[in-house]
Formats: sequence, C-alpha cells, structure tokens
Amino acid sequence: MEEEKKKSDITNHFEAGANCQVFNGPISGCVFAMPGANITQNPVQPSAQLNDQQQDVVEKLKPMFYGQVEDAKTFLVSIQGMKPTQITDKVNQLVREKKISDMSKHRDLWKVLHDCGIYDKSESNWNMQVK
Repeated sequence: MEEEKKKSDITNHFEAGANCQVFNGPISGCVFAMPGANITQNPVQPSAQLNDQQQDVVEKLKPMFYGQVEDAKTFLVSIQGMKPTQITDKVNQLVREKKISDMSKHRDLWKVLHDCGIYDKSESNWNMQVK
C-alpha cells in the first residue's frame, strides 16, 4: 500500500512542449542518448576476487585462451547464468576475435565447461553449435 502511495505522489515538472522524457523509478543497465550520438560501451570487468572453484576453472581454461589468464577470467565471468546457446555464441565470437584457440574450441573447451557444470549439453550438441 505504501509503495502504491509513493508512485501516486510523483509529480513531474517540465515545460509544456519541451522535448524531454520523464523516468520514474530505478533505471540501470540502460543507455540514453540523443539521436546521432556516438556511444561506446565497455564490458563490465570481472571482479578481481574469484572463489577457489572459479580460480580452478580459470586455470583449466587458460590454455584455450593462449595462456591469457585475464581473457579466461573475463570469459568465465561473462558466461555465468547464460543459456547453452548463448555460451556457444560467445565462444564463436571469441574464436573469430582469435581469443580462443581454434585447436581447442571443441572437445577441450567443452570438457572443461561440461565437467564444471557450466555447459550441460552433449559434446555433439557443442560441436554443432561451435563453428
């Protein structure tokens, strides 16, 4: 009831005919820009502190990322909570960007993610998705 009252107590003050937008409520994860604006977004950097299990996964992923710990860490953090198809899309993107080794994008990478419970689909499913 109190929350409804707060919403109904909102009064927006702006000049009639003004070119503006009014947002009432929390706004996060959005970018607002004027038409023609050039926006550059940087991905959220992974937290410096990983738990022991995550650190173990990063160590297993490191060879697939040409030994680059930060790339492996960024990948692990970025795929948390993703659906299997989103994970394979991300892998394909990183292969194109030459961040993941072409030699280890199939069985090696699938096995690490599967054994760690991150990717629960079959290896044949993985191979159909990862190009």
